[in-house]
Amino acid sequence: MEYARFTEGSNSIDYLEKAVSFIKSAENKPEDWKWVILAVQGALYGFMICNLKGTAPDNVSKGKSQDLISFDEALRRCQDPKQQPQKPKTAQDADWRSLGGFSTFLELSEDQKHALRRLHSEFRNQFVHYRPASWSIQLDGMSEMLMHAFDTLSAVVKMGCFYSHFESGDNDRIAALVAEGKALLRKAQEN
Repeated sequence: MEYARFTEGSNSIDYLEKAVSFIKSAENKPEDWKWVILAVQGALYGFMICNLKGTAPDNVSKGKSQDLISFDEALRRCQDPKQQPQKPKTAQDADWRSLGGFSTFLELSEDQKHALRRLHSEFRNQFVHYRPASWSIQLDGMSEMLMHAFDTLSAVVKMGCFYSHFESGDNDRIAALVAEGKALLRKAQEN
């Protein structure tokens, strides 16, 4: 029997590949911007989870049901300077900050914060929790918003962590996909 295998890392890279693919097709099929939004948000969320998880799944879950932390919580944690690795003094001091193993934290401009709020709340959530209605999205400014998301995604990947499920060459592949996506978005801005 054949299986398709996924990890947090491979899933995040797949989202990124799909984002680039849909940016290419959106030039001729504007409806594909929806898929760009969903894929970019999925990639960013996935890479944040990879970093926050480190080697301990409990770093990214909450409550008795072990639900995955939200996009907003993952983004908040990635921006928290206290998350840099520290040796816990006691077992009670050990939490996600000391277990994730980051070498730096995420610093976002106000424009990036605004773009990510729009990407997640205004667009992604509306597509995922769609209510039957007629809905049009303005494409002016879409490339700029997504460019901020790609910059953030790139910064998240560069944070450094002890994530063990990336394959050899994945970091180069991610960098190439981010560069290609940004180049396509710049081209879309010019049109």
